[in-house]
Amino acid sequence: MILTDQKLPPIKVPVDTDYLGIYLTNRCFLSCAYCITNYNEQFINLKVFEELEADQWIEALNRLELPEGIPLTLQGGEPFIHKGIWDILENVRHKIDILTALPPQVTLERLKKLKTLDWNKRSSPYPTIRVSYHKGQNDYKQLVARIKEMQEKLGLRIGLFHIDHPAYPEHINEIREYAKAHGVEFRTKEFLGKWKGKDFLCYKYTDACEGKAMRKHVMCKNTVYPIGPDGNIYKCHSDLYAKRHELAIGNLTDPNLKLENVYRDCAVYGTCIPCDVKIKNNHLQKHGYTSVDIIFDA
Repeated sequence: MILTDQKLPPIKVPVDTDYLGIYLTNRCFLSCAYCITNYNEQFINLKVFEELEADQWIEALNRLELPEGIPLTLQGGEPFIHKGIWDILENVRHKIDILTALPPQVTLERLKKLKTLDWNKRSSPYPTIRVSYHKGQNDYKQLVARIKEMQEKLGLRIGLFHIDHPAYPEHINEIREYAKAHGVEFRTKEFLGKWKGKDFLCYKYTDACEGKAMRKHVMCKNTVYPIGPDGNIYKCHSDLYAKRHELAIGNLTDPNLKLENVYRDCAVYGTCIPCDVKIKNNHLQKHGYTSVDIIFDA
């Protein structure tokens, strides 16, 4: 992390960037055994990141000049665990999406104390606050009730999401019907893994997620920026989760930082994270997009 008293100059985010994932923290109040942040059980040091303070995040994020239609997405971990989350929501100048499991401290009363909810007001083809239900960890009926209250009384764009796991389709349909009956949008996300020997993802690169290095060298270009709790900007989620600080593009608090979507060397192809290499929707919800483009050595 770069510490400086110098006012941070603006940074232009490349126009072809699809997503900026801001990991305020990687701590969480849930303990899901299947968490993607420990994919293939490779990233056991994930939760010991140093974390920027709220004022550091605010200055660093406000220096970004974002492409049209691209928000900042606060995630983790659980972003509402970061002690500075409320100051960040009030003082960051950009539109903000949030990926959350909606911990108990996120109440209607606390949200009403915010000076503004303008960060939530943007046009998008999906809810900009995406609440995750985790089977065995939280109660979807309680989540639906809280979401309904927040959207009706505060006008928040908020919906419920769950993994489309093949083990319990009846349960997923039960949630869908319950949410619909209560006027809450419910969507499923792709199951990121294998079940009964079958891989349920459509990968652009079929051997990318084996959990071990499959090639000595590739060149990789990513149109997604995962930004860690310490402000380091990584070229992929694998580098973030594995804490490969030495491979970071730079730090968001560095006054000399420049961002370029270019091909970069990689020696750990095979330890990729599914969200980087699967065929999915882009930020406009157009299918066929993959975050990374990889050039293999001849």
